[in-house]
Amino acid sequence: MLRSFISRVPTHATPVRAFHANAALRDQMARAEVSGKRFWENAGIKEVGDRIAITLDGRVLKTPAGNQLTLPKDQRHIALMIAGEWHGQKALLKSHSLPMTSLVARAIDSFIGNEQGRQDTLNRLIKFLDTDSICYQQDFPESIVKAQEKHWTPILDWVKEEYDLNIKVSQGITYVQQDEATKDKLREIVGSMNDIELAAFERATLTAKSFLIGLAVVKRNLSVEKAWTAASLEVLDQIDRWGEVEDSHDVDREYVKSQLASARLANIGAY
Repeated sequence: MLRSFISRVPTHATPVRAFHANAALRDQMARAEVSGKRFWENAGIKEVGDRIAITLDGRVLKTPAGNQLTLPKDQRHIALMIAGEWHGQKALLKSHSLPMTSLVARAIDSFIGNEQGRQDTLNRLIKFLDTDSICYQQDFPESIVKAQEKHWTPILDWVKEEYDLNIKVSQGITYVQQDEATKDKLREIVGSMNDIELAAFERATLTAKSFLIGLAVVKRNLSVEKAWTAASLEVLDQIDRWGEVEDSHDVDREYVKSQLASARLANIGAY
């Protein structure tokens, strides 16, 4: 769908009118927010100075904080993905089907030009390291032990090989705290991320409930499928034993995958 859409996206520069530029459009947005109905005909992109803006019916889309939803020109592919999300909306607006939109909006509203916001987020995320599920491995049942070896050990090996870091692992629920040197190194790695990459890392970490899985996703070491599996070992083991709960496990699976996919795609072409 996106490929066919790209050929129809308007890319020429035209005079910019903001998303909330007039009362009529504000009224349309208010009705859409209340009714959840699609109010625009076309989603596209256009150049705004040295950036690429996402547009609805030619007007620049805005973030929840009122900032223009724009990207550097070298991230045109992300702008196209966002336009594709809006183009793909049906009669009813579904916010959960706009993962790339919300990710970029998070970066614009919270991180760009806001070093304190970046540091606050980094401080919050680094705490996940001491409670990372990968660091608390079970020795029973055998099915879980095998799954941990298959899906978690490669992540630990990657961190060791890529960053020369030994992550401490505990058996059971015994608390394990990572060395300060390890935390400092990982803090430096995450702190060097650009704003969109940081937003992607935040999403991947919160979705997977794992700092290490989040890092592997954003650094494109894990595919979405492998990341979802690594983040869901206990749930998958339960499904193997007792079966899948319809409209629960399957819905959660697709939601988690969409969130992880947006985090991974945010860095496409970066590595």
